[in-house]
Amino acid sequence: LPETVYDRGRTRTNKGEAKAVAQAVLAHATQTPHLSLGVAAFSVAQRDLIQIEVELLRQRTPEAEPFFGQHSNEPFFVKNLENIQGDERDAIFISIGYGRNESGRIAKEFGPLTQEGGHRRLNVLITRAKMVMRVFCNFKADDLALDASAKHGVRALKNFLKFAETRQLEAAHETGKAVDSPFEAEVIDALRE
Repeated sequence: LPETVYDRGRTRTNKGEAKAVAQAVLAHATQTPHLSLGVAAFSVAQRDLIQIEVELLRQRTPEAEPFFGQHSNEPFFVKNLENIQGDERDAIFISIGYGRNESGRIAKEFGPLTQEGGHRRLNVLITRAKMVMRVFCNFKADDLALDASAKHGVRALKNFLKFAETRQLEAAHETGKAVDSPFEAEVIDALRE
């Protein structure tokens, strides 16, 4: 969603992205109501805004209402990244929220991903979808420039976004460099055997 903006200085939300997620939720409710759905936002502020946008659309779309009561054992939810644990759903929509701001720059803040163990939070999130996952973001993986000090969680996000765009995992490749330790040499020998 390149036309949307992360409002870093004031609301700390991406209103355009929240509206797009809410529209996708209502489309899901009317077009694929047999699939359960959950929405995950990277921040509490973005989660709250998505909930408001979904409620506004629900008021104008009464034909979608049966969906919201249909999955009693897997009800629809909108949660922030830190509250998603064992909440599997057929479909998961992910709202990054953070990203390109009004000046066109991508702020290097990604909430819980910038904290210790952020990559594990991302891993939990992306394994919650049983069948379908949609990612809402205002930048592409290649737009996210990382330096040597980038947190492991932000690096994992970049790799995940690349996968979401291309559906291909970045594969490791041989560097041709010599081993750094006898342990590495033993592992190589064992793998080759």
